[in-house]
Amino acid sequence: MSNGSNDSNDASRKIDEGSKFATKTSEIAVIALLTYLGFGLLNTDGNLVLILSTPIISSLHMTITQYSYVLAGGFTVSFVLGLIFGPLADRVGRKSVLQITLLGTAVFSVLQYAMQNFLQWFLIRLGAQGFTSGEYGTGATILSEVLPKHIRGWLMGIMQSGWVLGYGLASAIALAAISLGRSYGPEWWRVAFLFAFLPAILVIFLRTKMPESKRYLHYKELREAEKRGDVARVEELLKIHKVDLEEAKKGSYRQLFDKGVRRVTWVMAFWWFMTTGIAIVGMAYTPAYFEIFRNMPIAPVTTVFAVSSFAGILAYMASGALSDLIGGKWSAAVFVVLEVLGLYLLVVEPYSTVTPAFWLYYLLFYFGLNGQFAAEIRLTAEAFPTRIRGTGTNWSTSWYAIGQAVLLLVFAQVMSYFIAIEHNPLIGFNDAWIWGAIVPEIVSLIIFLVAMPHIRPRLELEEISV
Repeated sequence: MSNGSNDSNDASRKIDEGSKFATKTSEIAVIALLTYLGFGLLNTDGNLVLILSTPIISSLHMTITQYSYVLAGGFTVSFVLGLIFGPLADRVGRKSVLQITLLGTAVFSVLQYAMQNFLQWFLIRLGAQGFTSGEYGTGATILSEVLPKHIRGWLMGIMQSGWVLGYGLASAIALAAISLGRSYGPEWWRVAFLFAFLPAILVIFLRTKMPESKRYLHYKELREAEKRGDVARVEELLKIHKVDLEEAKKGSYRQLFDKGVRRVTWVMAFWWFMTTGIAIVGMAYTPAYFEIFRNMPIAPVTTVFAVSSFAGILAYMASGALSDLIGGKWSAAVFVVLEVLGLYLLVVEPYSTVTPAFWLYYLLFYFGLNGQFAAEIRLTAEAFPTRIRGTGTNWSTSWYAIGQAVLLLVFAQVMSYFIAIEHNPLIGFNDAWIWGAIVPEIVSLIIFLVAMPHIRPRLELEEISV
């Protein structure tokens, strides 16, 4: 009788242990919502800078090249901070890092209301943009750890569409600022940065109630049990989730570059550097391209930007669902092709106002751009084990920041070169789009498809990598 009783107690204890590290549906909902809102509000600031670039450049008496420096400086700091936030998320938790990143962006963002010159804007963007990669990488980390495996891609796609929420909100704020900021004259854009600040503070407060990732808590308790020599507890915890404890003893970046992970580490860095760098070139320069070089009025163009947000949301959902069927690698490839096709058609088609063709081509470009983000962030979070998922995901997404910094500057030089030799600003800009964005994107896609291993969809994270 006692043996039967002991077996029953052991089974009950195992069930209790499993329940302790299982994420409840209500907890998933809270994490998903607050991550979604964080993505959105973080990117409201970044997209306001892009959408309002033309009036800001005019008010601060800047050049397009100086504008490139402003963006590149912020992205460079984002790269550096991302390398710090990754190991920090693996050490102190995902939730704490998410609070730091959103708060840092919110504080620096509102300072843009009072900036007076190029230098001030440059310094402010170092802070405002600097925190973004930590939010993006850590948010993807916690989402991948709590979402069900069979719909992980689809739900991560929906949550990642918070970026599009930020784009749509930024467009709406810009349109409202045109009317509400009339008393400011040509500096009406200042009002927009006040609107963007207030919702971020609310989300920061709500995030104090957000639960931590149970996978992270499991890993944390496992490491603590090992340190105190509690062999029985270690064995119990390893039955719940597998962890390579020998690898976990090494430093975060040493693990990242060990033989078993090294290939993925470098491929994801390259892919984020190139493809998202080229995407932000498109996002950063299209407002000036349409409004300055094609002489299109700002209000209709901004309306297109706002409406396109809905196409972006659909792209995230479609890409996530496709990733659950064919994997993140191939889903990313499909949407990169759509992005490149849309951008090419925007370049070669003659227009000087918002036409149906313009709507179609921009929607195609924006649909593809957002879809490839949804696929690659899912792929990135799955590619690294829990013990270094924060480090690996932030490492990868940090390269999108440095890619944006470098490729924005490179594109500015390519654009200047072609404008000089063509003696026609519009034709020169069109040549720059082709040789500075479209061709490099195609070459990068080919390299990525050859070098990146395929990760089968709908697997538990521990089935992919330990």
